[in-house]
Amino acid sequence: LMLLALMPMVSCCTGGQGGAESETKSSWVTASLNMENPIAPGDTLCYQIKIELDTLSAENDLARNLSAAICENLLPERNETSVATAMTALSDSLETEWKQIIADMYDPESEFNDMFQYHYAISGKPLDSGRDDILSYEIATDCYLGGAHGSYVVGYYNFDKNTGKRLDIKDIVPADKEQQVLKAMEEQLCKDFDATDLPDLQSKTGITALGDLYLTNNFRFKGDSIQFLFNQYEIAPYAAGLIKVTLPCP
Repeated sequence: LMLLALMPMVSCCTGGQGGAESETKSSWVTASLNMENPIAPGDTLCYQIKIELDTLSAENDLARNLSAAICENLLPERNETSVATAMTALSDSLETEWKQIIADMYDPESEFNDMFQYHYAISGKPLDSGRDDILSYEIATDCYLGGAHGSYVVGYYNFDKNTGKRLDIKDIVPADKEQQVLKAMEEQLCKDFDATDLPDLQSKTGITALGDLYLTNNFRFKGDSIQFLFNQYEIAPYAAGLIKVTLPCP
C-alpha cells in the first residue's frame, strides 16, 4: 500500500530585504509518501518506505532551487525537478529491487527472513540557520537494506534567500583561506575529542582513517558559525558515526 500526500504547514519563509525574491512569501508544505507491503504473500513481515519532505510552494528561484536539490538527493542520476515525481520514482525503484532480491532468496521455512524487512526513511526540513538571509535545509536518510546494520546519512543544503541561489562552500570560504579553515577544522576536532594532534585523533576516533579532512559542501549555518558534517565511511569507519565540526564563519 502506498500513500502520497501534500500537507500545508503554518510556518513560512521570506527573503531578506533588497531582492525580488524577498517580496514573495513562500509557504511550506509537506510532501509525504508511505508504503508498506509484506515481503511475500501471506507473510507477516513487511518492508517499508517512508518519505516526508518540507517544500516551498511559491513560484520563485528559492523554491525551484530547493526542489532541485531535493530531487538531486533522491535521484542523483536523473535530472528531475518535481519532488512528487522523484519520490514516487525512488519508491518504485527500491521496491522493484527489493522484490527481485526477495524472489531470489526468500524461503518460507527460513528463520532468517527478518533480514528482508527492509526500510527506507527520508525526512527533509528547514533548519534554524540563525540568519535572516540564509535558508539551511537538512535531508536525513535512515535505511536498512540487509546486512549487519543500517545506515544513517545527513545532507545539508544552503540557499541565499534574496536570490534563491544554492550556496557552495567556495561561496563561503575564499580560495586563499582554505588551508586556514582546514587547519582550524583539525584543531577543533582535536579539542572536541581531547586529542593532542591528528595522529592521536585518528587513534582515538578513527577520524581520517578512511580519508583526509576536506572542505565538504555538506555544511550548515548556525548564526555566526558554520558546521561541517562528514557521513559514515566518508573519512572514518562506521563506528565513528556522523562527524560534525563547528567553526566561526570565515
